Amino acid sequence: MKIDLVTPRNSSFESSAKDLQKITSKFLDNQKLLKLLKYSTFDALSKPDLTNEEKSAMLNNNIRVVPKLPFNDSQESIVIITFDSFMENGNNPEFRDNIIMIDVLCPVSSWIMGDYMLRPYKIMHEIDGMLNRSRLNGIGKVDFVSANSLILSEELAGFTLVYRVINDV
Repeated sequence: MKIDLVTPRNSSFESSAKDLQKITSKFLDNQKLLKLLKYSTFDALSKPDLTNEEKSAMLNNNIRVVPKLPFNDSQESIVIITFDSFMENGNNPEFRDNIIMIDVLCPVSSWIMGDYMLRPYKIMHEIDGMLNRSRLNGIGKVDFVSANSLILSEELAGFTLVYRVINDV
């Protein structure tokens, strides 16, 4: 059997870029999420809405698409979006099914907010409301799978949200 390396094959890894753009756009349009990420105070949600300039500064700082994690004493909360576990869809070879993982990381000193609310849970609430059972750019639906704790150090901890993207026919 001869393998053809010249003829382009159907693959949708490139659709991940469109999905990533759609997710980050949703995050940047959510003022509650942006405030929870930017302000470490217990009253973060009562702070003024972020300006367009401040929102732009959040990308690659508080909202990351590259899994690089610097830490300093004035660290704000961040989310890191990762696409993983790509697999062929048996019913639709034009698309790849995959997993979306979103790390929600907050300085431990900023976890406690008012009324016993913990910042990572509030951030996960906002993200889940935007993504669960939604559609991105493909024909598939985004479904929540799990949320697992993620402790990186004594100063930084949170959760990893896991979503499954299955491209239906």
